Amino acid sequence: MQWLYFLFALAMGGGVFLLLFLSRRTEKLDTLWCLKGLSLMQAAVFFFRYLSSNFEIEKTLELNKEGSPFGPLGAGQAALAGIVMWLGFLVYTLLVTYPFFKKGVKCLTPLMRYVGSAVYIICFFTLPLVAQAMDGEAAMKSLYWRDVVYALEVGLGLGYTLYLLVFERAEKSPVVDGEPLEKTQTGSWWQKVVQQPAVRLTVLVLLMAVVSMPLWIPQLYIGYIDSSILPDDFNLLHRLTLYGSVLVIIPVYFLFSKREYEERRYALLYFSFAAMIAYSYNYTFENFGDVSSWPLHLCNTAMYIIPLCLMFKWDKLYYFTMFINVLGAFFAMIMPNVEANLLSARIMQFWQNHYCAFLFPILVLVLDIFPRPKLKQFIYSLVAFAVYFASMLLVNAWLTNYNSGVDFFFLNSDFVAEKLGQWAEDLRDIQLIFYIKELKFVLYPVYQALFFLVYVLLSLAMWFLYEQAFEVADLYKVIRERNRKIRADQLALEVSLAGRDMREPIHPENQNKLILRHFCKRYSTSDVYAVYDASLEIEGGQIFGFLGPNGAGKSTIIKSIVGIQTITSGEIEAAGYDMEKQSVDAKMQIGFVPDHYALYENLTGREYVNYIADLYGVPKEERDARIASYVERFNLGQAIDNPIKTYSHGMKQKITIMAALVHDPKIWILDEPLTGLDPESIFQVKECMKEHAQRGNIVFFSSHIIDVVERICDKIAIIRRGQILCTKTIAEIEASGIPLEKFYMDMIENCHDDAVPAATPAPTPSEA
Repeated sequence: MQWLYFLFALAMGGGVFLLLFLSRRTEKLDTLWCLKGLSLMQAAVFFFRYLSSNFEIEKTLELNKEGSPFGPLGAGQAALAGIVMWLGFLVYTLLVTYPFFKKGVKCLTPLMRYVGSAVYIICFFTLPLVAQAMDGEAAMKSLYWRDVVYALEVGLGLGYTLYLLVFERAEKSPVVDGEPLEKTQTGSWWQKVVQQPAVRLTVLVLLMAVVSMPLWIPQLYIGYIDSSILPDDFNLLHRLTLYGSVLVIIPVYFLFSKREYEERRYALLYFSFAAMIAYSYNYTFENFGDVSSWPLHLCNTAMYIIPLCLMFKWDKLYYFTMFINVLGAFFAMIMPNVEANLLSARIMQFWQNHYCAFLFPILVLVLDIFPRPKLKQFIYSLVAFAVYFASMLLVNAWLTNYNSGVDFFFLNSDFVAEKLGQWAEDLRDIQLIFYIKELKFVLYPVYQALFFLVYVLLSLAMWFLYEQAFEVADLYKVIRERNRKIRADQLALEVSLAGRDMREPIHPENQNKLILRHFCKRYSTSDVYAVYDASLEIEGGQIFGFLGPNGAGKSTIIKSIVGIQTITSGEIEAAGYDMEKQSVDAKMQIGFVPDHYALYENLTGREYVNYIADLYGVPKEERDARIASYVERFNLGQAIDNPIKTYSHGMKQKITIMAALVHDPKIWILDEPLTGLDPESIFQVKECMKEHAQRGNIVFFSSHIIDVVERICDKIAIIRRGQILCTKTIAEIEASGIPLEKFYMDMIENCHDDAVPAATPAPTPSEA
């Protein structure tokens, strides 16, 4: 009679294949919707079979007693049956989720075509064997209804995957220079091997197999291991298991962090869904008819919550698992249950449950599946936990009337109290007893209130740990992005120099210029550009004035020119050097006097200027001559060898100017340089500016003192709200007959307030 299993499977497979073929040939049927419908049908049929009643696996494979790991089926048959059922779990999960992610996860179609079809062919030819492993004598004597359902499942999967194998085509690899991308990969030999599609697919299948493993597999292939061989205390095996629960996050993160969002989400969904199936093998519909058998224990709920959160993107429900389930699972792993057989399915279920409840919420977070929670989400999670806690108190007290062993979240027994000591046991002596009709309700108010309070406090500690982890992750991300940018800039620099020395300027023809090309700056916390599409070109020999009201963007541009701030988009070129690709060499061409300086005040003025000269590599004779010249010019002879902390504001400003000029920069940049100086020092600074420009250098300074700008500048730019309004020479303004002050005010007042766009892409040079 067992040949009928093959008939049922072939009939179902043929029908599925024909349906999908017709959907391909007619417009009335949508193939994708047919695939989704068949996947949902497979899920419904599978769970109906899976939860209908307990399997006979533990009897047929002798997993419940000491001795040979292989049962009455015989060693070869039992081993084969275990592998087939294991692979079946893998492809069931794959088939159920495939059509919902096939467009976003490119590897799914190859998996379904090759792995799925191969596994279902194996399942087809081993139908009687698996039927015997599942249902023992009932399947051997005659057709058993559950094995008929299994045959229909195999047939559905067989028709489904064979259709994909025949008609569905995986996306072709991108082509680079006429070669497929996988043939153009670079790196060491092992990196090239890992980058091959076949290798990646194999690694992925192995990972899927690990998480799809039925919980009775370890004992089937290893046998019975007596737990008495391990010491009763916190032994090495226990510690290694806990360490592994944390360390496994690292390789999983590096494996999936660079994948697309849908690929990351699907990977976690597959893992959590497969773990849920394996975890549920002991549950039946009969169990769900008994409330005391429901998976209401805190860690049990995580096995069902995580797949739902990932499938339907329920972020609010996820935050509950992140703050509450992770903590509960961690404490459960610290004090696990122990049975005589270390490899029993119940022990495997315990570790799988708590491992997943601890691991999956953290992986969801580190792989950026949902936004990082804020304090509000944490508070909501605690409120939800309070509701859950109160509910379990009442459920425990109610169900104890029918089953004395009910103990959801360990609130109804002394399981936790006995581990804390006699004082906790004594707290349970304080009881609150009341009756509703004939039902008796027993609560332990002091013990349970303290239990809740301690859990909330530990949750607060979890929040603190998460915050610290967020900071570390952000720092790593910044470092990674910075290193990536450095490598990209280095490569771009090599290309731009075309074989020339790396210390040469990219644009040697611009060695006497300061250039901004379509420069944009937007701070990470803002949606509005601080500076938008700013372009300037300043020639050597010019004193260039930069005018604008407070907050206009003057300091932002100056700090980006000198390399204090990053460039959002555009280019800055200093004496032919690109500020991003050749930042060190570009900064060597610049002397900077900031508006708010910071000096090493325990040093003397001479020591500080010498320290700056050392940074720029200025020879001793040159620096001594320049320092002596500036000391005399700024009248610092009596103070130059005193600690800077004894200086007045004006004297500190002079030291800052000396430090900016000690290496004779080609570009001297000053941000409000005359603030706090006496009239004589102002005169000397202006003379320094003129002399520096006369030697063919650039002087670029911002100021609010329009009279000074008008008297000493050759050219000016006016900026407001992040946009440069105009660039004019002083001669052009004078020729118009309008004083600089009035010209400036007219430009500022006539500027429209909507000049700077919000969070729009920066213009490219061609667009500008």
